[in-house]
Amino acid sequence: MISLSKLAHRLKLRTFAEARGGAAAVEFALIAPILIILYLGLAELTLGMMASRRTSHLAATVGDLAAQSETLTDANVSDIFDIGTSMLQPFSTSGTTLKIRLSLVKMSTANKAEVQWSDGRNLTKYANNYVMTNITTTQLPQGESMVVTEVEYSYTSPFTKFMPGVSTFKDTYYHHPRTGTTVTRKAS
Repeated sequence: MISLSKLAHRLKLRTFAEARGGAAAVEFALIAPILIILYLGLAELTLGMMASRRTSHLAATVGDLAAQSETLTDANVSDIFDIGTSMLQPFSTSGTTLKIRLSLVKMSTANKAEVQWSDGRNLTKYANNYVMTNITTTQLPQGESMVVTEVEYSYTSPFTKFMPGVSTFKDTYYHHPRTGTTVTRKAS
């Protein structure tokens, strides 16, 4: 015959096996880490895409501001670079994370795209008469000039403990001068 204590023990086991009250908590405990990682991954993807878009917008704006001018001084170029830098907020632009180069290129009679002047912030400027091989006569006819803006941004994730590494976004924009055939560069 089954003793009373064994019967009570079997009933407790059966009750425990039939209980479903803690199942949701266990399921949540199993799926919560996956949901958190998914959330952080999507947040990281969104921030990276925003930094990439702002880098492109910065390059377009810096080039457009330079192309609207007939003459640029040192102060003008510095102001244009400052405007571009402020466009990346709230992302960090300290140190050399942001690099900008602004150049005027003219197509010579020998069909060579030669740099007339160049300025850079954290990026070495081109020497005068440096030949840019990536610009062709299809893009720039002989005797005409073009403002070339190059931007590099080294993006570091705010989640560096989870996703280490630096992503570098680069963009180049080409603008024809708006108020004439060239943009003159004067030292101030």
